[in-house]
Parts: sequence; structure tokens; C-alpha cells
Amino acid sequence: MLKWVKYIGVALPLLGIAVESHWVNVVLLPFLGGVVFGLFATRRDLLLSPIAVLAPIAAVLLYYAAIDLPRLMRFIYLFPLFVLLWIVFWAVFFTLGALAGRLLSQKIKT
Repeated sequence: MLKWVKYIGVALPLLGIAVESHWVNVVLLPFLGGVVFGLFATRRDLLLSPIAVLAPIAAVLLYYAAIDLPRLMRFIYLFPLFVLLWIVFWAVFFTLGALAGRLLSQKIKT
């Protein structure tokens, strides 16, 4: 059962849809998701954490594409730097959280 708990960490950044604060959406929730992911991840999973965060990024983009595709495409066309920074921040803070969670799990085990 504990093997699947790490995937809750991958889904945790998706809770940002309920919060309007941008720093919570871009920094705090991906970091907390990474910590949960890192607590239950193996060393190999830790190396894959930047790839694992692509799943919630794709889910957010699919959600907005399903809601209003022309508006999403216009936003990406007008603000590609914001979209790129959003993806990079999610990946960086999720990976840092995964590293922190792995270090915490090592301390808890010893």
C-alpha cells in the first residue's frame, strides 16, 4: 500500500486549482507534493521525479484545453515565457521537495 502513497504527492500540486495565490500554486504545493513523493520513493524514483511532475502539468493543460481551448492557445501564444516558467518552477520545486522528502525518510529510518 505504501508504494502508492508517493503518487498522492504527484497529484498534490493539482490542489492549486482551489487556491488563488500564485506562490502557493507554483511553489508551495509542488514542494509539498515532492516531499510526500520523496518520503515513499526509492532512489530510482527520486531520479525520475522531474519526469513524474510532468503528469500533473499535463493534467492542468488538458483541463484548461477541455474548458476553453482557444483561450488556452491564445494565452500560450501571448505569454510563452509564463508557461515555461510555470513548468520549470513546478519541476524544480517538486524535485527539491522530493530530495527533502528522501532525506527526511533516511533520518526517520535511522
